[in-house]
Amino acid sequence: MSSPGKVQFLQDVTRSERPTFVFLSETISSYLKMERLCSKLGYDGFIAVEPIVVANNDSCWRLTGLYGEPARSERHKTWELLRNLARDANLPWCVMGDLNNITSQQDKKGGILYPNNLISGFNDCLHDTCLCDMDILGHQYTWERGRNTDHWIEIG
Repeated sequence: MSSPGKVQFLQDVTRSERPTFVFLSETISSYLKMERLCSKLGYDGFIAVEPIVVANNDSCWRLTGLYGEPARSERHKTWELLRNLARDANLPWCVMGDLNNITSQQDKKGGILYPNNLISGFNDCLHDTCLCDMDILGHQYTWERGRNTDHWIEIG
């Protein structure tokens, strides 16, 4: 998260949307960098969450933060991981992060069509694990490349 533009974007989004919490899945930033980012975003706490969480109403649920396999040929590994995790507990379950998958062609704008076998594989995984892709509020897309060029791609 070293790009000033990305940090500014996060600051703008958190300032305008005021989320209660922000989950960032960043595999190459140190703990110290992420702690500084948390401070820049105006959050008091920087917390690592265990997989089992107790909410205010004392009901247990499960939170998994996940960064999905970036290589398309290896996406099946993320799907199998989710299937294995789904078998491990009967608690209500929320998975957050960047799973590097989409559920339909409408989740992508620009560029060539997303491979249908990846869409089908991911949707099969969601079905098998009883997970659902939740709609996002605000800007439809959460990832982009090539802004202001003829090759601009956005994915939601």
